[in-house]
Amino acid sequence: MRILVIYGGESGERDVSCATALACAGHLAADGHEVHTLDAAQPDRVLPFDGSELGTRPGTIAPTPREMHGEEVLALGRSLLAHAPELVYNCLHGGFGEDGRLAALCSLLGLPQSSSPANAAGISMDKDFSKRLMRRLDLPTADWCLLRLEPVDGELDGLIERLGLPLVVKPNTLGSSVGITLVGKEDDLPAAVALVRSLNDHPLLERYVPGRELTCAWVCGETLPLVEIRAREGWYDYQHKYSGGTDYHCPVELPPGVAESITAHTRRLNEFLGCRGITRTDWRLDPEGNACCLELNTVPGMTATSLVPKAAAAAGMDFSALLRRHLAGLGPR
Repeated sequence: MRILVIYGGESGERDVSCATALACAGHLAADGHEVHTLDAAQPDRVLPFDGSELGTRPGTIAPTPREMHGEEVLALGRSLLAHAPELVYNCLHGGFGEDGRLAALCSLLGLPQSSSPANAAGISMDKDFSKRLMRRLDLPTADWCLLRLEPVDGELDGLIERLGLPLVVKPNTLGSSVGITLVGKEDDLPAAVALVRSLNDHPLLERYVPGRELTCAWVCGETLPLVEIRAREGWYDYQHKYSGGTDYHCPVELPPGVAESITAHTRRLNEFLGCRGITRTDWRLDPEGNACCLELNTVPGMTATSLVPKAAAAAGMDFSALLRRHLAGLGPR
């Protein structure tokens, strides 16, 4: 198959996207596919994949996250049409790649792509919107508040009273744990909010759920074994996620019925949204055994340290077999 792997861009998740693309492109090429790559930060350059490192930062890329607009989107569309791949393989984390715009562009151009359709991706990327949906579906999720405007005097104090401390501050539409802060003291909250603002996003404040961190991968309609994440120190932030400071356990020992409940909720959420391809839904399990859904990721990381390949390995699939399952399960596009 002639596959174009799209990755990179200029979101806060660029580095993770480059690592995902390198892993996926390498395994797809080794499996006999004709693989080309396109860095969304240079949308007019389609290159044959030769196994070399992806993501060398061109001088034109700004040091801070930036969205694709106007002529860049048109250039990307022209490149996609000119190359005419049999499949656009989406490794573009965050922003344009994960919020549904890439899926919408591919649909408009009549090109098949590997991830969820635009509506499912857009809802999932918006944590506030997706948590509202979880509540409507009676899926358990922690209390939260989205700050669309700068807080007025006393507003942060009121949110602390409502959500308690510690609480989690995260960007509403970013992934890969970018910009997330666990706030333990009242005085630290303004800085956590400012960090999210610096990433050009709205801060979402969420009640912290103590306990265990779990994730459930979903591949073309089937859930994989749960993975438990244990940061060796502190909590599971960006540094722990990508620097090897975390232990992963799969399969996981859980109280009776917990794994079944989490996988059933994960399937229901994916099916209701109309997801396709590979997704990953993150959960917390409190000391009383109550599961709490954090978010659903429609373009999860697929690096050597990522969670979906670990879950696949527990199900007897290596990385190449996981990608073969993915491609086979996409169906009509």
